[in-house]
Amino acid sequence: MQAYIYDTSCKSFRKGRFSFGKTFLSVSFENYDEEPKQYVIPGLIDVHMHVESSMLSPSGFSKATIPHGTTTILTDCHEISNVAGVDGLKTFMAEKTENSTFYAIPSSVPASSLELETSNASFDADEIRAFKGEPLVRALGEIMNANDLYSEKDNRTKRIIQAFRQTFPHYPVEGHCARQTGAKLDQFIASGVDSDHTEQTRESFLEKISKGMFLELQYKSFDQEIIKTIVDNPAYDGHYAFCTDDVIADVLMKEGHLDRVLRKAIAMGLSPERAIYAATWAPAVRLRLFDRGWIAPGKRADFIVLSDKDNLTIESVWVEGKKLYDRNLPYSYAVNLTIPMGLGHSIKRSPVKPEDFYLLAPNGDVKIQCPLHQTNSTMTKRHEQTCKAKDGRLVRDDLNILAEIERYGHNSPIVPIPLKNGLQGNAAICTSWAHDSHNLLVVATDEILAAKAVNTVIEKQGGICAIDDTEQIFVPLTYGGIVSVEPFDRLAEGVTKVRAFLKRHGYEATDEIMSLAVLGLPVSPELKVTDKGMVDTKLGEIVDWRIG
Repeated sequence: MQAYIYDTSCKSFRKGRFSFGKTFLSVSFENYDEEPKQYVIPGLIDVHMHVESSMLSPSGFSKATIPHGTTTILTDCHEISNVAGVDGLKTFMAEKTENSTFYAIPSSVPASSLELETSNASFDADEIRAFKGEPLVRALGEIMNANDLYSEKDNRTKRIIQAFRQTFPHYPVEGHCARQTGAKLDQFIASGVDSDHTEQTRESFLEKISKGMFLELQYKSFDQEIIKTIVDNPAYDGHYAFCTDDVIADVLMKEGHLDRVLRKAIAMGLSPERAIYAATWAPAVRLRLFDRGWIAPGKRADFIVLSDKDNLTIESVWVEGKKLYDRNLPYSYAVNLTIPMGLGHSIKRSPVKPEDFYLLAPNGDVKIQCPLHQTNSTMTKRHEQTCKAKDGRLVRDDLNILAEIERYGHNSPIVPIPLKNGLQGNAAICTSWAHDSHNLLVVATDEILAAKAVNTVIEKQGGICAIDDTEQIFVPLTYGGIVSVEPFDRLAEGVTKVRAFLKRHGYEATDEIMSLAVLGLPVSPELKVTDKGMVDTKLGEIVDWRIG
């Protein structure tokens, strides 16, 4: 094949020819007169992501991302692990995929602790050691609970890190390191957690890299300040990589996967050559995958043919020398997916009643604190205001009802809390896809609609139900309540309708569905909800929303 070939050694395109089987057998760079009409780059490597965030299984995700040039991923499947434990993760790992799918053993099962939330599984040192000998393991999944790292006491997070180091001594430990700086950041890194994929500022980017952290930059991380910092510091190339973290099904269908991240970086001023490096060789080195990420003899023949390098226009995608996608030919997303035994009926909650969602308070003036949903971040702010209570219930006015209902068979009492800046009008939405324990998360402006939405998800054994006075939308997620068994295009269509529902009812966010789902993530600042009530994520404690 003759093309402008991406030369990783100098991060540039050069005229060349190559031949290949499963590996590149011969590569030569020549200054011949004819101008090639195509560009060839290594297959894209996603260094940090979660397959279930797309609401797909590994095989379905592989099919969905091949057309976007993603030929290798490292997935941290803490979603299915919270739902189905070690066995559920091993079932995922056994699925056949067309791309290379490697796994980070989840450390966040649950994300916080069983004192703060109810999960269907809990990973400790023994669960980590249960994966010994698994060839697809390449990392320990993101450490979220920074409070454990800072504690002087023995705890689950420390035991997990120690067990992973003993079992997989040569592989990295991934981290979720939002807003840590100075001595706290030093302590975080010294614990052995040396990467971060959270949103960065110029200051955090420079500090973390200078202290030896490997940064994984996702789509929402890019602003002009970050891009300028990258452009101005070429010496840092190789100390960061691009990743997707979470890509919802409809975004994946319409906008792309890791190629979407590259296009944004390029459009904002980073050269295509440097952007490609951050999605090929840099992540390959991070994951100790030295057999890919470079078009060179002996490397896997995972590559992409482009007709336009500046816009990353993909013509074909090849894995181990086999063409799996051609832009000019029909492409099928179909996979044969069978729901494992027990995971088709995983919602074990009795039906709920409207009164379960009453916000109870003593009559008179009541000072409250509650999460404030932000339109530009999945992190919430603490909101305080004084409300009235009548007949033993809070007069909510513009406040929503927010609750997470335990779904794993305990039928625990429901502990609703207020939410500021949520839905408008008469509406409710319930989802069993609710990071990371995947209990039933509901946001509503009305108790009756809240109960209807929750009971629909219970009856249909998982999914997303959005309901108002005129319509009901339902997206089935019957595989453990978090994964679809429908064709990818149909799933994406359903998710698009849910997103439109949220927008129509005033729920504004950079990503409406992810923003909703992480209202129940008790390690993401500042106030969140679990099945046990409202969590102050800085204190790591359940706190009352009634404060006076």
